[in-house]
Amino acid sequence: MWAEYARAIFATVTVAIAAFGIGSPISRILPESLSAWSRRVCCWIGGLGILGVLLFVIGQWKFTRFTIGIVLDVGVIVAVITALREHWFPLKWPARIPRSHIIPAAFVAVVLLITAFGGLAEPVGDWGVDGIAYHLLGPKVWLRNGIVRPVADNANTAYPAVSEMAFSALMALGGQRAPGFSAVFTIALFLLIAGSLTLRCGLDGAGAWWVAALIITMPAVYGGAHSALVDAIYATFVLAAARIAFDAERTSHFAALGLFCGLAIATKYTGLLAAPLLVILAVWPRRAAINFKYRDALRISCIAGAVAFVVALPFYLKNWILLGSPIYPPPASAAAFLHIKYLSADALRAYYAACVYRGQGYGHGPIALLTLPFNLTYHTADFNGGGGIGLAPLALAPFGVIASWGDSFARRLALLGGFLTLIWFVTMQESRYLIHAYAVVAIFSVLGWRYVSALCGKRGAILSGIVVVGSVLYGLNSIAGARLSDIRSVVSKSYAAQRHQAEIPYVQSFDLINRDPAVTKVLILDPSVTPYYSNKDYLKPFGQWDEHVLPGVRTPGEVLAKLDQLHISHVLDVNSSDYGFRVPQNYPSLVLIFEQPDERVYEVKDASR
Repeated sequence: MWAEYARAIFATVTVAIAAFGIGSPISRILPESLSAWSRRVCCWIGGLGILGVLLFVIGQWKFTRFTIGIVLDVGVIVAVITALREHWFPLKWPARIPRSHIIPAAFVAVVLLITAFGGLAEPVGDWGVDGIAYHLLGPKVWLRNGIVRPVADNANTAYPAVSEMAFSALMALGGQRAPGFSAVFTIALFLLIAGSLTLRCGLDGAGAWWVAALIITMPAVYGGAHSALVDAIYATFVLAAARIAFDAERTSHFAALGLFCGLAIATKYTGLLAAPLLVILAVWPRRAAINFKYRDALRISCIAGAVAFVVALPFYLKNWILLGSPIYPPPASAAAFLHIKYLSADALRAYYAACVYRGQGYGHGPIALLTLPFNLTYHTADFNGGGGIGLAPLALAPFGVIASWGDSFARRLALLGGFLTLIWFVTMQESRYLIHAYAVVAIFSVLGWRYVSALCGKRGAILSGIVVVGSVLYGLNSIAGARLSDIRSVVSKSYAAQRHQAEIPYVQSFDLINRDPAVTKVLILDPSVTPYYSNKDYLKPFGQWDEHVLPGVRTPGEVLAKLDQLHISHVLDVNSSDYGFRVPQNYPSLVLIFEQPDERVYEVKDASR
């Protein structure tokens, strides 16, 4: 186990260094007003995204540990050269940490420590865990096949995949535990860019630490930031784009804005809505202040849009060529005009219905909008959240907006948070899709804390401080409880074995399949089975969203009749609540070699291998 842990840590460190090296040239196009620290943060974030894009493009031809290693080696070399050129060695640490920083920094350190230990746990779970369902499934299949292609039985693996490409590199170097441990790195990047925004809004270092403490202890934020989820990574690209956008003045600055907008679009489909908003807020609210004519505003908007288009194009072009739609599954309005591969009209309707049901929240009407701040504070779980966001945003953020409204940067940041929330409200109300707005509201919560303290004196400062610290402690308690099982499995080998048996569906069949050298290709007939746990090549003809992988094949019987043609060596059949066993008793050419009440494994006699 310790060797696996060391591999995961090594992989994360390597990817982090490579990302910084790859992103270091971005510094040349960033606004000059950014501090050296903020410039490095933006370069690091951009480097992680560019790493994902590079791996994706290369992976369309060849995706192996060798090609991944070349890209990472180049990044590491550039990082070392950059560090030497800028005289980072020896590193200088502050002699004394200010007392005002210690308490919030301790909260941040505790959550990062929980993340580090919990991230080393073996990934487990069923379809309800998105990391298992598709964020890690795609990278595992791509590495096994040596090429990056959407997994035919899993439509979600066709989503924009910048984060998944980073997971692929982590898995190639560090095994299955590396993506989970890498959350320490990606959460740190998220907090760093939030800190840069905080300082730009006028708060000091202590304020930035309290913002970081509020953000990292929001269970609704943390739930989308670990266990191979990509929502916090996406939010990091959006916030980095905002940091650049609201100080952008020259053409190169808007090109940098376009780069980060493109990375957001290449990470989640929701970036298609966030990117235009970022460009509009970057240009329109301060057009007169920097002497832009409307023609100039249009020109630089087009530059930002063109760069974003180029960065995100490979992901959407691949879908269009291979699956029939650049957005897959396509929006309902476009489905009738496109020839969609693998998904029937009925399957698309079921997919849309599931999305609408999952994202309805408390509704989309005026009353639901007015009560949204209250509901997000006290009923976050009703938005499919992993917990709340604490009381500080509701109690203090409005005061922060009032206090800082006169500052152009803070005003645009507040507008960004508000419009992102509005977009989320009218589309899909899934709590973790709002992480970028939660970070913004945390900044204004601390601004509000300072404003109330100055306005109301000692009593106001104490009351506001209780609200902030209470929010942090509430979230810390929730996060620690949620990761307790992960941490126990890391420090206890016996508990890890129990967890492996209890939380992996059909674990005995998968253990048999993975250790038997005679298994070359597995047929999985039940759509509910999570194929992530198969270390062998597999065919799953019917996907979770009713994807039909084999042309003209609609039933398990039709698949079983083609076993020889499909080169199947073994069949995994399960008794799920939705379908039951799908292989008839005493089926010709199949020999039962393993049986449990809800799982069976058959060997195919005389199968062509």
